[in-house]
Amino acid sequence: MSKFADLAHVLLKDGVVASAGDFVPVLPEDHLTDAQFLRCHGEEYYRGFISDTLPPGLARRIGFTQRPDHQALVSRTKLECAATVRAARLALEHGLAVNCAGGTHHAHRHWGSGFTVLNDLAIAASVLRTESLEANPSQDFRVAIVDLDVHQGDGTAEILKGDEGCFTMSIHCAENFPLGFYQEHLGKDSSDLDVALPAGAGDQDFGRALAEHLPSVLDAFKPDLVLYDAGIDPFEGDRLGKLCLTEFGLYRRDKYVFEECARRGVPCAAVIGGGYDKDRRALAKRHSIVHRAAADLWTSKGGL
Repeated sequence: MSKFADLAHVLLKDGVVASAGDFVPVLPEDHLTDAQFLRCHGEEYYRGFISDTLPPGLARRIGFTQRPDHQALVSRTKLECAATVRAARLALEHGLAVNCAGGTHHAHRHWGSGFTVLNDLAIAASVLRTESLEANPSQDFRVAIVDLDVHQGDGTAEILKGDEGCFTMSIHCAENFPLGFYQEHLGKDSSDLDVALPAGAGDQDFGRALAEHLPSVLDAFKPDLVLYDAGIDPFEGDRLGKLCLTEFGLYRRDKYVFEECARRGVPCAAVIGGGYDKDRRALAKRHSIVHRAAADLWTSKGGL
């Protein structure tokens, strides 16, 4: 996707990131194993995707109307997941980290959806929980997924359902994908906490919902890590949105999530989530809001 490179360009041009060398790359040792992917995805689906042998119905369900370069798609998809795991590990080390990609929250255990194939949020939660359990069998490592993309995080909810060490929270538009699409496989998944806002809800509506629910989730569940999907598609001008947040509203949303986590000493790793605009620079600039919010918090506190 061009928006990943566009985002990096904007971050450098605007001085949010000082130099290209300051980006943390995904190294060969960060790449995930088949076993790590298979903790969150069924083997038949995962192997079918990797080998390009998915049944036509499952391939169409992902959303592609034209066949992409398959090996490039596999590489990008697996790299995106590894980058979210890398960001999570950096957050555990430093308190806060932001991926320049990620947020593939519609991918389910046995099928992809909404142009997402493998679920980076569920995979990152699984990898970190498994590693913690192996290192400290008596300690339960808890992960909260805070999904503020305009679309419900249905795939994440389905994959992590029943995992008492994970909590899924989604604030989204009640009248948008995957809800109300009248397809048999859509709209059936429930997060541990779903907050559905009406179409047209703006900064104040979203801010009230977030302030009402996020602190209580953090205080009651007491996560060791928050994975935050900072989708920008709630923006008022987004092509697929239906909510009406301003760019400043998105900034305040992101800053609030980071501040609430920092106040409790909970590491937070963010991903960029969804966003849709034909103007590539405007889209990249909007995706950079979460990085700006993180940088501003980091600067104001002199690190976390």
